[in-house]
Amino acid sequence: MNWFKKPLLGVDLGARTVKGVRLKKEKGGRVSLTGHFFQDLAKVSEDFPSRVNRDEALRAALEVQRLGSCPAASAILDSEVLTFTLELPKMSEKELSKVVPQEVAELAGIVLEDYSVDYVIPQTQPENPEAMAVRAYCVRRETVVKQMKFLSEAALKPAAIETEMMAVASMLEFNGYLDPKEVVMVIDLGESHITSALISDGSVALTRNHESSIGSVNQTLKNQYNLGYEAAESAKVEYDFLSVQEDNPVSRVMDEVFTGIFKSVKDAVEFYRECPESFGRIDRIYLIGGGSQIKGIDKIHQMIFKIPTTVVNPFRNIDIFTNLDQNEHDEVVRLAPFMAAAVGLALGSIQDPGAV
Repeated sequence: MNWFKKPLLGVDLGARTVKGVRLKKEKGGRVSLTGHFFQDLAKVSEDFPSRVNRDEALRAALEVQRLGSCPAASAILDSEVLTFTLELPKMSEKELSKVVPQEVAELAGIVLEDYSVDYVIPQTQPENPEAMAVRAYCVRRETVVKQMKFLSEAALKPAAIETEMMAVASMLEFNGYLDPKEVVMVIDLGESHITSALISDGSVALTRNHESSIGSVNQTLKNQYNLGYEAAESAKVEYDFLSVQEDNPVSRVMDEVFTGIFKSVKDAVEFYRECPESFGRIDRIYLIGGGSQIKGIDKIHQMIFKIPTTVVNPFRNIDIFTNLDQNEHDEVVRLAPFMAAAVGLALGSIQDPGAV
């Protein structure tokens, strides 16, 4: 990812929501929210999710919030990215910039010209002073070009591309959620997909794309009971893990879907615990995304997996009162859990990146 001193507009293009965040570092070091937008595509696109007007929604949001022509950072799906951990002899950054792409090309069996390669150096290094660990990432160049073209067509200035979970990790670190002594699992409960990540030593070690999604609740209700998206969404929003649900066909279907979601999370927990990066443990679970707003979902995770679980507030260490009236402030607070990746992307021009 490229890092700039000018404020970046962090743009997160989700399957159901399009959101953006712009931040500013004030005198004294505090960070404040200076611009944001949130568009629910289910409300602005006819026949959602079969037809989605993501480009129109983004342009409209930028125009309303007067955020056009901003330098923008955007995220790509972690499932699009190949990740490698390299153990290399100690070398200079200039040498690394040449060696890492070649190592990745050889390991992945790819044509280097067709891919973009980046890397980070984890905080913890091998005990051997003559060696260094490098975590490398590569993605098809056409994926990056497509994302940048989308931003350009919305009248933004593409400045940086990041993976979703690396952006989320930046947000968690800034807001004080990461303890270097802990191994944590982040779960993004998204509309079209659920993604989880293992964060160890302060950086993303592994990611996993789950087969389930929060939107599968709506889709199942539509298929079995011919409920429209809005009616299915209403039933999902009213679901409460902390209370006894009324025994009816709709509740039973949602119970079955959520059981499948928790099974996929269980599989990921077991997978991460077996990986050397976790040291055989997961100390904490963090929930983000629209699905994190379902009542009691943090408590049910904690009960099932016996791991402390928290719904993340991406604005925890960010002042959101600046230039906002009370109604706008309350709205930003309500939308906060959706903004995890957007905040992490916007922090790219504020934080020390720690990346090469």
